[in-house]
Amino acid sequence: MTDTTGTLDEALERLHDSGPERHGWLSNHAPMAVEALVRHGQAATVHRWLDRYADKLEEPPPPYAPVTADGWREALGDPARSTDWTRFFARELAERPWRAVLAAWWPRLLPGIAAGATHPVIRTGHAVRTLLASPEGATAPRLAELAHAL
Repeated sequence: MTDTTGTLDEALERLHDSGPERHGWLSNHAPMAVEALVRHGQAATVHRWLDRYADKLEEPPPPYAPVTADGWREALGDPARSTDWTRFFARELAERPWRAVLAAWWPRLLPGIAAGATHPVIRTGHAVRTLLASPEGATAPRLAELAHAL
């Protein structure tokens, strides 16, 4: 996937202020949808699509307590901690290559693969695909998307 327009990164930046859910239990499909649109040559439609989807987006939950390398298990499975997890993975991705973070955390998170109707693993797949297929490399918005997805 080559996004020479920067549309994907712009769209991801727009989305990273929103939460992973809407109405408290429905998944936010926008990050996956914009990746698919760009991947299939529809980058020109992404921002218009996001404008129409925007009323479905909600604020992320407020942070509760930082997830730490030693105390991460206590935060597993708690949707109210999604902001804590996103911040944790953002720190991890700032300190180590994304492939190393994914390799370390995938086995730890895999037992919860069915959580959220598998949307986190689907979102992670979309995020990894953008990182692998991008000649632009691991841009900040794409790394942030991986942090949100994990």
